[in-house]
This record gives sequence, C-alpha cells and structure tokens, in this order.
Amino acid sequence: DSGIGKTSLAKVIVNELDIRYRMLNATINNKKDFDVVVEEARVYNGIVLKFFLYKMKAYILLALFAYALSARGFATRYWDCCKPSCSWTSNAGSGREARECDTRMNRIFDHNARSKCDGGPSTTCISQVPHVQSSNLAYAFAAAPGGGPNVCGKCFKLTFDGQGKYETKTNHQKLRGKQLIIMATNIGYDVAGGQFDLMIPGGGVGIFNGCAGIMSTAGKQYGGLLSDCEEQVGWDGDVYSKRKQCLTNKCNSEFSSNPTAKKGCLFLADWMEAPGNPTMDYEETPCPDYLKQNY
Repeated sequence: DSGIGKTSLAKVIVNELDIRYRMLNATINNKKDFDVVVEEARVYNGIVLKFFLYKMKAYILLALFAYALSARGFATRYWDCCKPSCSWTSNAGSGREARECDTRMNRIFDHNARSKCDGGPSTTCISQVPHVQSSNLAYAFAAAPGGGPNVCGKCFKLTFDGQGKYETKTNHQKLRGKQLIIMATNIGYDVAGGQFDLMIPGGGVGIFNGCAGIMSTAGKQYGGLLSDCEEQVGWDGDVYSKRKQCLTNKCNSEFSSNPTAKKGCLFLADWMEAPGNPTMDYEETPCPDYLKQNY
C-alpha cells in the first residue's frame, strides 16, 4: 500500500490521464486553452501532493506510536518446579492467582500453601509447558522482570528479530519474525529489565530447585540442556543442525517417561530452533484464551 487506498489511487490515475489528454488536445487547438489546462493541472497536482503528505504524516505518527509502545529484550529459559510467585495472593491479588499443583500434578487451591522449594507441597503445573499454535505463533508462560508494576497475569507479545544477545547463529536467524505470546506467572527479581525467562522443562533450574521426585534436572543450572549442547557442539562454524539434534536427543532421553515435559523441552529444539538467548521486540498484548485457561 503506497499510503492511499486503492480506490483513491485509481481516481488519481484516471484524473491524471484525463488532464494529459486535455493538454494534448489543447496544444492542437490553441495556446490559450493549453495555458488554462496547465494551470488546472498545477492546482490539481498540488492537491494530490498535499493528500500524499497528510497520508505520509499519519503513517509516520502511527509508526512512532507503535515504536513507543514496544521495547527491546531477550529470552532465557528455566523450569525450577517451585510454586509460581503469582500463585501467592499477596503477589497477584485476590482472584488473579496463577494455578499451582502438587507433585502428582493435581491442582492445589490453597494459595497459602508453601512452595516445594521451601519444603511445602506446591509446585509448577506441568500443563504450563509451551504450546505451538502455528509455525509462526506459539504461547508460553514466563517469569517477567520484578520491581515494577504487578505483572502477574499480564501477557506480552515477543517478536524475535533473528539475533542473539551474546552470539548470532543460524538458529537465531531461523527464529526471525516468529511471535511468542507469554503470560507472566512468576515475578523474577533475578530477571533483568527486558528479560523474559521462559518456562521450558530442561531449561535449567536457576536459583532454586524443587524438581526432586518430579522430573529430570539434567543440564546446566543456568541454561539447562541447551547450554550443555552448546558446549558439546562448540561455537564455531555451522552449528544449526548439530545443536538442534543434540537438544532433541537430550529431551527424548531425559523426559522419556514424562511426555508432557518432553513436549515442552522439544519446543525449544523445534519451534524455537534451539537458539541461545534470542533477542526480540516486546509489547503488552491481550491474553489469548489458551493462556487464560491454563494460567
């Protein structure tokens, strides 16, 4: 779209052709008629130019407004099996608490229950693994930066730009243009500004570890199985398929008896292309039904 609607553009073209036709006839008839048509064309073209400028100004303002609403950030990953911080009423507010489960993945409705990471029964529900909606759109839950306004239950659209925070490989480039809508279930006080810590089994436990008796915690404390694969495969050359295959093998092995956790782990290898800390633009967005139903 050049900035005007198709109907308006058609009118401009028709009028332009009409003026040029009349100018040609005027040159054949007499100079006076020609001068009249030229002046008419000058006035008409001035109106068209103003029309285009107003349209361009409107589109520029809209682009600046959209830019102001978005911000730059990057994505990491974790799964610590702790009670989500947004499950506490004091963090989320009454009626906005995130779901929590026991170690057998049965729902817990006591929002005062202690976290498994603190010796209690409450842990993260396995139903909160990422979900693929299409080849370019997926949903996930995440820890959002703490210290600001309450983010519990808010959703953000992450649009990946094909780059990485520390390196850029084909894995990152393949992710370019894909969108991940996340819903905040954790307030990450160890999460930097603009960082979204995606909940992915096998993504590393981070500071806390409540996964004993629930699922495998293999892999690096920070970065999990993919960080292991990055070290095994190396950092030079074309590592795209090697990292993906390494991570796929580890997901299948570590979560062979837990199909839902395995699905979540493979999300990082398949839909996300096994990138390390990809960068993106993000903005707050309405929450889709899938995330609201599993929050």
